Amino acid sequence: MSPSPSARSVAFTEVAATSQVQDDSGEMLVVGTTDAARAKIADLVPNATAPSGRVLVAVFQGQQNTGGYSVQITAIERNGDQLVVRATFGVPGPGAMVTQVLTSPAHVVSIAAADAAGLREAILVDSTGTLHLRINTT
Repeated sequence: MSPSPSARSVAFTEVAATSQVQDDSGEMLVVGTTDAARAKIADLVPNATAPSGRVLVAVFQGQQNTGGYSVQITAIERNGDQLVVRATFGVPGPGAMVTQVLTSPAHVVSIAAADAAGLREAILVDSTGTLHLRINTT
């Protein structure tokens, strides 16, 4: 999925990255525009807080059976009332030496509240442009 001509880049700041979120509900995208969304991020990544005037955006890779997995938000674009979150999902290579422990990688960033104003939906795409998730933000 390539950006449309009307899409504009949204600046973001890293807030937190972890490999151990205490949740096994699978891959998720959460944009902290509602009380429920902000609470969900706070429950899953307690050290992720946004200063006044900022909104958190979190990508969760879901529970994995070993170490070696990661997720990183690489770009965010605003296209009308849609936020497009681009992320890279790391997976261990064949035969890689990995820890034998359950992991659940997450990456949390913040964007200016003005960049989140009027959002209706957000989508998560990977580095190849493949759509992973589409969520309502209202």
